Amino acid sequence: MELKIKLNFDFGKLARQMPKVIREYKTEYAQGTAEGSKKNIDNGLSPSLEKSTKEIRKLKNVSGTKPLKASGDLYNSIKSNSSQLKFLKYGQYHREGFTPKKIPTKIKNNKFFLVNNKQGISVPARDFIGITDKTRNKINKDFRMKVKKSLKK
Repeated sequence: MELKIKLNFDFGKLARQMPKVIREYKTEYAQGTAEGSKKNIDNGLSPSLEKSTKEIRKLKNVSGTKPLKASGDLYNSIKSNSSQLKFLKYGQYHREGFTPKKIPTKIKNNKFFLVNNKQGISVPARDFIGITDKTRNKINKDFRMKVKKSLKK
């Protein structure tokens, strides 16, 4: 009795394709995270703004009461570059929370000036970086499909 085995998969082909598959996955994930991060800011973050921050924005003619969306600079800087997520450096301070050296203080004629933060007032962490479950699931499904396709002879 003779036994014949036929293979319908090729690990060599998969090994050759994996760098491309992984590169595409990382690029899609970075794009999805950029979109998800902007969506997180659009939906509003916790904790909400302090009353004092809202007053400062009003006096500076900055509309809106959503955290991390005063000037739009941070929001507009959120982009994916190949397989990396990029945003302005101070975005990381907001993700972790920080204590500024200087804080705005109201004086005459509704003008604000920066003074030393002797009280130790801190800005709470607002981790805005994220990807939606729907996007993550789609990217993961695409990855599995590409691996499966690369494995076939």
